[in-house]
Amino acid sequence: MTACLVTYPQLRLFLDGMLAMMAVYALLSFAQHRKAIYWQYAFYIGCMVCTFRLVDHGYQNPHYQPGQRFDIVLSESLALMLYVRFTMQLMDVKRNDPTSYRVLQGILGLLVGYLLLDGILLLSDVSIPVRSALYTAGRILMALAALYVVPRIVWLRQSIVTYFVVGSFFFVMGCLVALSINFLPAIFVRNPTNPFSFPVIYMQIGVALEVLCFTLGISMRNSQLEQEQLVMQAKLIEQLRENERKQLQLQRIRADIARDLHDDVGGDLSSISMLSMAADRELVTRPEEARALLRLIGESARQVLANMRQIVWSLRAPVDEAAGTALPPEPLDCRLREAAEALFEHQFTKLHLDLPDFDAANPLPDELCRELYLIHKELLHNVLRHAKASNVDVCLQLTNQQLCLRVTDDGIGFDPANVPAQSNGLASLHQRASDLGGTLTIHSKPGRGTTCTFAMPYLGASYSPAAQPTEVAI
Repeated sequence: MTACLVTYPQLRLFLDGMLAMMAVYALLSFAQHRKAIYWQYAFYIGCMVCTFRLVDHGYQNPHYQPGQRFDIVLSESLALMLYVRFTMQLMDVKRNDPTSYRVLQGILGLLVGYLLLDGILLLSDVSIPVRSALYTAGRILMALAALYVVPRIVWLRQSIVTYFVVGSFFFVMGCLVALSINFLPAIFVRNPTNPFSFPVIYMQIGVALEVLCFTLGISMRNSQLEQEQLVMQAKLIEQLRENERKQLQLQRIRADIARDLHDDVGGDLSSISMLSMAADRELVTRPEEARALLRLIGESARQVLANMRQIVWSLRAPVDEAAGTALPPEPLDCRLREAAEALFEHQFTKLHLDLPDFDAANPLPDELCRELYLIHKELLHNVLRHAKASNVDVCLQLTNQQLCLRVTDDGIGFDPANVPAQSNGLASLHQRASDLGGTLTIHSKPGRGTTCTFAMPYLGASYSPAAQPTEVAI
């Protein structure tokens, strides 16, 4: 046979170096990802290199037969076990293809069973040809089982299947060729100047190509793991942002509760205070009036309780507990009218209301209604407490572009520039207006009355023509 460009030892050294580098890569992958699949793959490569070296020593015996030396069989069997385990984990065969998983489990059982049998035969001094024949039959059976599993794994249609299939093909073909040429000594004479005259070369080339394909597959797997980590990090960051948004929302709810307590309950308690002072004045001279005022104080206290319940109710969606369905919201104009009339029912100020009848089929959002109600009520409380007005006009206008709430009185007025910065009432009103994306403007002069206007853009509501203004004169 013609000599090749490289000798058998040179080619073996080159292939061993290639396998060693791939084993190092697998160990580095294990150090980075801490997955058992990587160290198992590195050990598989190491066992195969050890097997090839032991086979070299076996070739020094001119009558060497495959399966003759137990140490070679042990090293090779360990390598094949690691290979099977690597395959099962790489492709997640147990979950994706239970049949292939059982076949691979059978291959593992066959390897363990053959090792035990070969150990018994070795201790029993069974002839080498018999042991070699059993070895060859077992390896051919495993190769056929592998050829059965590979097409099934192809159907898994995973991204790394191509690398696995091609690599397994090289590995199986290398093993089959190596087994075959052991029985053709007339052609393959094991000439050191011709490396292809040694059966182990074909097996090692098959392993090298298989390892190369698997290494590419591992690289792709590492890339997938990195992408998964990036996705998990992105999800974690989004979760943290969501938690931050929820925290800000919680803080806003707390601020809303504080504003509600001031604007709603605080206003009612202020009414109780004023009524109690009036009752104290009338107690001696006009006892009947005082009793009426005391009854009013009781009504106001009950109103405070109702308002507290309303605040709690406004923090959750109204639900019909019996039917388990959402209740329709109360029309905004009704709520505004009831609140205004309740405040000015026992006052000398004339109340003028110009409120539209909202389209029930297309109402304002609940949160907007709630905020408008509280702004409206606080503005009226301010008129009642400070304006000393004879008339107060409330006008709500809603078009397809803007919503406007205007409260005008003819009271004593004030200078807005001289309002204390710590005034909680006006600060609360401005904050509510800002939260709704609107503005609150105040026009007032001493002795000239006051006009407070809340305006905001709104594009999503419709309403029927405005109702005629009503007047409540007390």
